[in-house]
Amino acid sequence: MNKYNRNFTTDFANRYNPLVLQSDTRNWSDCDFLPGTSTCSTRVLSTNKDGVAQDNEIGPSNNLNFGRAPARHADPNIERPYDIEYSLAIVRQLLSGVSVTGAWYRRDTYNLERQINTLTTLADYASFAASSPLNGEPVTIYNLNRARQGQVDLIDATTTDRSQARVNYNGLELSFTARLPRGGNMFGGWSADKLVTVACASYDPNTFRYCDQSQFGIPFRHDFKFAGSYPIVWDVQVGAMLQSYAGLPLAVNWTPAASVFPAGQRTQSVTINLIPPGSQYLDRWTQLDLSFRKTFRIGKSRVDGALDMFNALNSNVILAQNQNFGSTLGQPQAVLQGRLLRLSSQIKF
Repeated sequence: MNKYNRNFTTDFANRYNPLVLQSDTRNWSDCDFLPGTSTCSTRVLSTNKDGVAQDNEIGPSNNLNFGRAPARHADPNIERPYDIEYSLAIVRQLLSGVSVTGAWYRRDTYNLERQINTLTTLADYASFAASSPLNGEPVTIYNLNRARQGQVDLIDATTTDRSQARVNYNGLELSFTARLPRGGNMFGGWSADKLVTVACASYDPNTFRYCDQSQFGIPFRHDFKFAGSYPIVWDVQVGAMLQSYAGLPLAVNWTPAASVFPAGQRTQSVTINLIPPGSQYLDRWTQLDLSFRKTFRIGKSRVDGALDMFNALNSNVILAQNQNFGSTLGQPQAVLQGRLLRLSSQIKF
């Protein structure tokens, strides 16, 4: 069992540095707004729908502290986050030159931080139901009271209720190593792990949807790896590595337009995940790498030549994709690098 404290350097002090880049997000609908709102008026102006943002077309500020020192402070009783890690491993030699290892890991995180906005409460949010654009199911959205719009005074504090904020990791591992005749070797293994996060201690109720992953049966995700090399004839050595990894979890993030809110009175931008955690993943990706090495002896010198082939099967599996709802939802953003050949040599004299 081990304890690891969260390391802080200048990043902690930088949170409260008054010299900081700030931003303010405002609504714009390319129409004349009623003063102090994001609602289009009935005035017909030549600037309406001209594609140019006018002062009368920009909604009220969502950051009343824009241009001022950051409205963020540390609670005097804030505590350092830390992890408690448990591990148990068994190593056993089965045969001469062959050993196996079985291991279990668990990590629990404590003293997670939460932010408190001292100028708003959950009662300042009005809820309404909207239809999910993905499957039509009702989705509860919360709109901040206009009188509280832009009021921000954040306190960084420690979460004391672990039912509201915690992180748990569980992992299993089974591996082997083997020394083969004539200098060959093999190793490989299987691992499975699961990470469950509970983040329900926010001051914004729009983050409560699916905030407790422990309620959704997050599955163990499995990875495999095998590698080996063996010398054959004429100082030639061949090698191979096969690795297979589970795809990353997916989300569908929806940012409702102002028109979705009652009477178009949206006071702040909201992002909502439309699918439960653990329900969708990217496809598993598998990569096979091959290598060929030969040693040439020239007098007292030695030349080691190598030919490596990465992704020999030329897999083009998707590694990342757009997760924002819209016309480009699911569009690939990264794929496994295609087949690659590499020639290299090393001279020893």
